[in-house]
Amino acid sequence: MSINEMYAIAMVVALLGGVVIGFPVAFLMAGLGLFFGALVNGIDLAAYQATLNTYGVMSGWSLLAIPLFVYMGVVLEKAQIAEKLYLGLYLLLGPVRGGLAIATMFIATMFAACTGIAGASVIAIGLIALPSMLHYGYDKKMASGAICAGGGLGVIIPPSIMMILYGPVAGISISMLFMAAILPGILMASLYIIYMAAMCYFKPELGPAISKEEAAKYTRKEVFKIILVSGVPPMGLVFFVLGSIFFGVAAPTEAAAIGGLGALGIAAMYGKLNIKMILETGYSALKISTFIMWLVLGAKFFMTTFNKLGGGNLIFDALMGLSVGPTMLLIIMLSIIFILGMFMDWIGILLVVIPIFVPIVKSMGWDPLWFAMMFCITLQISYITPPFAYSIFYLKGIAPPEVTLMDIYRGCVPFIIIQFLVLIILFFWHDLALYLPEISMINK
Repeated sequence: MSINEMYAIAMVVALLGGVVIGFPVAFLMAGLGLFFGALVNGIDLAAYQATLNTYGVMSGWSLLAIPLFVYMGVVLEKAQIAEKLYLGLYLLLGPVRGGLAIATMFIATMFAACTGIAGASVIAIGLIALPSMLHYGYDKKMASGAICAGGGLGVIIPPSIMMILYGPVAGISISMLFMAAILPGILMASLYIIYMAAMCYFKPELGPAISKEEAAKYTRKEVFKIILVSGVPPMGLVFFVLGSIFFGVAAPTEAAAIGGLGALGIAAMYGKLNIKMILETGYSALKISTFIMWLVLGAKFFMTTFNKLGGGNLIFDALMGLSVGPTMLLIIMLSIIFILGMFMDWIGILLVVIPIFVPIVKSMGWDPLWFAMMFCITLQISYITPPFAYSIFYLKGIAPPEVTLMDIYRGCVPFIIIQFLVLIILFFWHDLALYLPEISMINK
C-alpha cells in the first residue's frame, strides 16, 4: 500500500471520527480535503483546486433546481395547506377504524411530493397530526411510527432533493430518476396504509373511529369542499410540475421554477401571501439551500483529494476483489449505505459514496436507475432505524412529553419491515423502477 493510499484511509477515518463527535459535516469534509491536499501537493495547488471546485459547484445548472424546489416546498408549508387538508381527510375517514392514521399517511405522501425533504415533512406532519391522534385515543407507537415513516417518503417521492443531487453525481438524468421513483414511492405509501388499516380493524383500540357527535359537526358537502379547496390546487401543481418533466416539456430546473411561481399563486389564492410571508419563506429557503450547497461543496473538496490519493480505486479494488457473487456484493454495498445512514447526513453519504459505487454499478451491469432506487430506499430505512435516526429525533423534538423515545422506536419497527419488503420487491422486480422511465423515453 502506497503512502497516498494510507492518507486516503486516514481521511475516511478522520471523517467518521469527526461525525461521531458532532463536528459539522460540511466543514469537516472541506477541511480534510484541503488539509490532505496541501499535505501531498502543497498549499498553492490545494488552493487552486479548491477554487476550481467552488466554481464548478456554484455554476452547476442542474443544482439550481435545489433552491427552487426547496422554495416551492417552503411556500406550500407556510400556506398551511396541510392543516386544512388534514381536517378534511380526518372528517372523511374518521368513521373508519384507523382513519386518522390513514389520513396522516395521505397528507404525508402529498407533503412529500410538495417538499422533497424528509425532515420538513416529519416536523410539519408531526405538529399537525400527533396531537390530534393522541387526543382521540390513538396508540402512541402507531401514531409516532406513521409520522416518521410517512415523513420519510420525501426521500423517495419526487421531487426528492436527494435525487436532484444524485443525478449530477452519478451522471443520471434527474427526470429519469423522478420517473423511476414514482411507483416504488406509491407502493411504499400504499403498504403503510394497508398495514395501519388492517391493524386498526382487528385491534380497534389502536385507532378508534371518531364519535358520531364529532362527525356530525360538518356536513358531507362541507367535508368535500374542504378537501377540494385545500387538496386540489397543491396536488394539481405537483402533477403539473412532474408532468412537464415526464412529457419532456421542461427540464427539472425549469419545472422547479414553475413550481415556485405556482406555489406563490396558491398562497395568494388562500390569502396567505403578504410581505411577511415572502420574507419568511425567502429566508427559510435560503437557509436550507445554503446548508445543502455547503455540504455539496465540502464533499467536492473531500472527494477530489480522496480520489487523487487513490482512495476511490482502493475501495473499488477491495469490493471487486471479494470472492462473492453479484447479489452478495449488492448486499455489502447497501449495508455500507445503511450503516453510514445511522451516523451521517444523507447528503454527505451520497456525495462521498456514489462516486465510488458508480464504477462498480457499471462493471456489474446493473441498471443505474434501479440501483439508484435501491440506494435511496436503503438510506430512507436508516432514517428511522435505531439507535441513530434523523426522523425519530425530529419527531421527538416536537412530540408531547408523554411520547417517549422508546415509543417512537417501537412504533417505527413495523414500518421498517415494510421498507425492507419494498426493497426486496424492487430487487426481484426491476420494472417497478424502470417502467415509467421507459414510457417517458417513448413519449419523448
